[in-house]
Amino acid sequence: MKGKIIVPTFYKKRHKDKSGRSARSNILLHSLSKQYNMPLYYTNTPTFEDVDFALIYAVPYHNRPKLPPGLLNTDPHVKLIGYFEDLECWYNEECIKNKLLAFKRFDVLVGSFSETISKWYPQFLHKYIHYPNHFAPFKKFAAIEPSLNPIMKCLLSGSVNKWYPFRQYIIENSPSEIFHYKKKNILFVDYPEFLNSYFCAIATGAASSVVVAKYLEIPAAGTLLLAEEISDAKLLGLEANVHYVPITRDNVVNKIREVLKNPEKYVEMRDRATKLVREKHSEINRIEEFKEVLNFIGK
Repeated sequence: MKGKIIVPTFYKKRHKDKSGRSARSNILLHSLSKQYNMPLYYTNTPTFEDVDFALIYAVPYHNRPKLPPGLLNTDPHVKLIGYFEDLECWYNEECIKNKLLAFKRFDVLVGSFSETISKWYPQFLHKYIHYPNHFAPFKKFAAIEPSLNPIMKCLLSGSVNKWYPFRQYIIENSPSEIFHYKKKNILFVDYPEFLNSYFCAIATGAASSVVVAKYLEIPAAGTLLLAEEISDAKLLGLEANVHYVPITRDNVVNKIREVLKNPEKYVEMRDRATKLVREKHSEINRIEEFKEVLNFIGK
């Protein structure tokens, strides 16, 4: 059986960008291409006459709402895998309309929004496969030991806007002597060591309930995770007060203070999470788990 991977041309430059804005998807998609002999094409006008199945990545998207021409009329014998990446359309009406049309055509939906897709698109749950986020690359993270002399603050990094309201709250309310916010100007190649340089770091969900990659990258780097509780985290084996310190708006500052005042109490939790995440949630795991997707479509 012949397959291919279709990636919008938007990502071609991003996948080569040293900043690493789309580095995880670059690593995963090219690894899937190699492992399963699926040529990868950057194109907005894909064709499917020459294959039996195809993985369609991030189509449509909130800032790229259009569908590739002819996608909906693809021969039904060609199985289409919709790896939707982000379920949100952020009120973009064209995206919402086209996402519904695309989801109807796709033979299987793959993504990391188990709780949210069950609420927003329950009619498609019969063909949804939970494919969680991951950290990457495994070799880079796995080579790091917990820092013997970490910065005794809790780190927060990543986008801050209305789609991440808890992040904004933390920045506005956490004292600088216990907390540090870093914008997205860390090169991808330096990111694991950057996380590792702090004793603890914070992950929050977006406006929708999704386990973003930071839930995995932080413990993978050997750093203690403080995180907003999200039900989908349990699907990954991440348990509050077992693998991470749960935080809310009401307690986040006190939790940070407690962790930094008594770091020795949290070393076992940190190490337990690092072990779990490195064993189960890198790109290596997702490459292997893709077999389930292929089995679902009979390939």
